[in-house]
Amino acid sequence: MHFALDGDLAYMTTRLAGEGTRFLPFNQGSGGPGAYGGRGNPLTGGTGHPTAYVWEQVWERDTWLELLDDFVFDEGEGPARSIVFPRYHQWDVVRDCAAHARVHGAGQSYLIQHSTGSGKTKEIAWLAHDLSTLHDDAGRLIFDKVIVITDRRVLDAQLQRQVRAFAQTSTAVVEIDQDSGQLLAALTGQAAKVVITTLQKFPFVLAKLAGDDRAQALKDGRYAVIVDEAHSSQSGQAAVDLKAVVGARSVADLDLDADQSDGVPAELLAQMAARGQQPNISYFAFTATPKGRTLELFGTPTGDGDAPYAPFHVYSMRQAIEEGFILDVLRNYTTYEQLYKLEAQAEKELPKGKAQSRIAAYARFHAYAKDQKARVVVDHYTRVARPHLGGEAKAMVVTASREEAVRYKQALDRLIEAEGIEDVRILVAFSGEVEIKDPDAADVGETYREAQMNTVDGRPVPESRLPAEFDRPQYGVLIVAEKYQTGFDQPKLVAMYVDKPLSGVNAVQTLSRLNRVHPGKEETFVLDFVNDAEDVLAAFERYFGRTEALPSDPNLLADAAQTVLDRGVIDEAEIDAFADVYAPDASHHLLSARSQNSYAAAQELEADERFELRSDLDRFVRFYKFLSQVVPYLAVEHEKLFQFARFLALRLQTHAEGGVSVADSIELTHYRLVEGDSADLGLSGGEPAEPLTSIGGDGTGAGGGEVPMGLLGELVEMFNERFGAELSDADAVRPVAHLIDKAAEIGEGEGLRAQAVGNSFADFERGKEDVLINATLQVKDVNDAILQKLLDDEVVRGQMTHLVMRSLYDRYTGGEQAGA
Repeated sequence: MHFALDGDLAYMTTRLAGEGTRFLPFNQGSGGPGAYGGRGNPLTGGTGHPTAYVWEQVWERDTWLELLDDFVFDEGEGPARSIVFPRYHQWDVVRDCAAHARVHGAGQSYLIQHSTGSGKTKEIAWLAHDLSTLHDDAGRLIFDKVIVITDRRVLDAQLQRQVRAFAQTSTAVVEIDQDSGQLLAALTGQAAKVVITTLQKFPFVLAKLAGDDRAQALKDGRYAVIVDEAHSSQSGQAAVDLKAVVGARSVADLDLDADQSDGVPAELLAQMAARGQQPNISYFAFTATPKGRTLELFGTPTGDGDAPYAPFHVYSMRQAIEEGFILDVLRNYTTYEQLYKLEAQAEKELPKGKAQSRIAAYARFHAYAKDQKARVVVDHYTRVARPHLGGEAKAMVVTASREEAVRYKQALDRLIEAEGIEDVRILVAFSGEVEIKDPDAADVGETYREAQMNTVDGRPVPESRLPAEFDRPQYGVLIVAEKYQTGFDQPKLVAMYVDKPLSGVNAVQTLSRLNRVHPGKEETFVLDFVNDAEDVLAAFERYFGRTEALPSDPNLLADAAQTVLDRGVIDEAEIDAFADVYAPDASHHLLSARSQNSYAAAQELEADERFELRSDLDRFVRFYKFLSQVVPYLAVEHEKLFQFARFLALRLQTHAEGGVSVADSIELTHYRLVEGDSADLGLSGGEPAEPLTSIGGDGTGAGGGEVPMGLLGELVEMFNERFGAELSDADAVRPVAHLIDKAAEIGEGEGLRAQAVGNSFADFERGKEDVLINATLQVKDVNDAILQKLLDDEVVRGQMTHLVMRSLYDRYTGGEQAGA
């Protein structure tokens, strides 16, 4: 080990290589160990050097020997072999957690807010090893087993390697990569000290333990549960099932009166006991972006009463950026304004709130708007982003839905073909199958899957292969819809094009796909077509330092329950009948029979009322899932209603229409995409952000009262005043549609349909400028300015010819060869 330090800063390296030596910071952070701050060390106020901790603490004889024994290890083989030594915060968080657990034993919670760039995988490995061998002063093991929970269905191979690197024997670490039987064997056996698994296997283990003698033995153990990425799944049913398998809290601990528990099925009471904090389980939860619920579940109370919850240990985004382990993705942030005019094609009265959101979405995601954005993406990527990293820089397009992702893929492929860009290929990522339902679309009724849209030499790219395929040099842009926006690590990403509303933690997690460092990567670029830059900055500021959350008011649960019952739909006698037969494995038929009256009453409601009922049910279920884990004691009546409401909500899922459609009643007439300034949004870390809240609202839902209504024409006019005042005839969209229709009319007489069916698009498009000009002269609403531009500007004429002929080709061929 080699240290380089002066009175203010400390650095270290495990290998000297002349000018190529890489020294890593070994500083506490300006806020001190485990606290919010930036690079460097806290000032000592004249009591000594800021780096005195190195020789006074780290180099202290016993500490140094412990550090060498428990933290230093070999990584890699051959020329790539290296010695790993922890950075200061990595060493400090493991020592702090272990020291607290040694004193307080099991039953504690530790939220570790460590930014991307903290080296979380190594931290988890060191912590798992340390906790698995941790003893109290009497020589007794604090934890019988350490369970590492990763949220990925396929276990993180890097995490497995890191944890196994410390194993004293080959059987001390078990990766559960087969089935729940393997997990049960690891939990009940003596050899495994560290078990790496997903939450999804615990419900199956719980089922296997029914009537098994091993069930009580598991509950008698003590466990350290390390959560790889703490988020909302930790308040879900699978997390409750983990507690039901190894948690020691019993029905007797609920402290219920006899009249509260009489006649209540044992399975229901067991579920209640499993929800709360368990005296034999300690949680060590890692996240860079804790939500309010995560803080309340795992955080440390900062005082009594209404004082907020805070992380146990912090390595901030600010410190990671200032130390050079991640990049500031807000340094080059460009927003675009979308100006548009609409025309109402029919007059009808609609709920104002819902109609306004649908109108805005219609304009922003219109096919014409998408084509304009696609042109911006291709131009910026090829001209600005791609030249970085020796021409291997990559970009991501973030879309608002799976259908949007499909349309972006088609639009980008068409544009790249038209521009003759041969060395850039596009990939798309979305789940499941997308069916096109727009009756005006050329491919209406067609279905699309991710693998079929991504092909190599005519063969589909399997979903599991997509990240590796994207890493190849020929791929430049990945289009995503609710995939790869969290947990995706591609350091060559340099640009992101955002066409989706983002807020709060979702904005931070999505844009943070860009922040990975890579040799030669010095800048990142964000082009945002939808969001306000100030809102994005506010979201990042919340996670730039230490994040806190206020405790929830448990009375909100009672309010949410009363709102459900006040709907007058649920037959309260059915709740008790449902509870009498409830069990986690009860048949759907049995439970349906005991919710039939309530279901039938819901079916009698108008569509909007049924939608609101479903929302009320969902709200109560969400509240109960969370509050039952942080409030010591809840009423049995709420557990009964929770199980009943959850089942009824699922039955009503396909009947919760409640939506508003405007697409068939309005038309986009004008559109212009206006580029704003590119700016450094200026992450400052100044004033601390307001504490988060775990539960929004008052538990009463939208409530009764009349829904404000408005005429569609008036709502459209309001949008036109806001977004269309600066538009002119040059921004007209309708002439383009009319131009395509006129070209189709002319084409029928010139045999264009037969040409399209019998040729590739490239051959079909060739020599069609005369068709365009002829159509332009015959369309009444093409103004003189547009006509003159087509006649005088060869580039504009070529682009318009491509647009019109592409539309005709897709129309004639049914879209079968689109993008060919």
